[in-house]
Amino acid sequence: MSGKPAARLTDPTTCPLPGHGTNPIASGSPDVFFNGLAAARVSDKCTCGQALNGGFSSTVFINGLNAMTLDSTTSHGGVVIGGSGNVIIGSSHSPESFIPPLPIIGQPLVEFKAVSAGNGEPIAAQDYEIETAEGRIVKGQTNALGMTQSVATLQPDLAVVRWTV
Repeated sequence: MSGKPAARLTDPTTCPLPGHGTNPIASGSPDVFFNGLAAARVSDKCTCGQALNGGFSSTVFINGLNAMTLDSTTSHGGVVIGGSGNVIIGSSHSPESFIPPLPIIGQPLVEFKAVSAGNGEPIAAQDYEIETAEGRIVKGQTNALGMTQSVATLQPDLAVVRWTV
């Protein structure tokens, strides 16, 4: 594992002072949670009064305070002995090399619009045939805007529409 489990509210700590023993972390971030528990930060307290103060993350900050992890130390000389099972905080960054995505390559489309020669208004429900350069024939009717369906073709400039009755 290249990091350590994140410390959270209620995770246990040890305290060497007489009578203190094992104590849970008692405070944490008001708005950052790991597994539903407040994230522990430098200066947060344990129930015996010790503050989390050493062995913190040098790269992760929560509310402007360093994040605490398993094995972080406390002001009474104790240690954090529990943490998240699936939130791991590391202290180094090893980025992967960036591979740009391939461009999206699609087949060109062709479509036509039927308009009235008299007033230039679209002609809806006009029957048509579109013939592509590859010899494919697509039949249909124009929509309410006078448009045919879009037809994929490798050579859109050579596609032909025939308006039928």
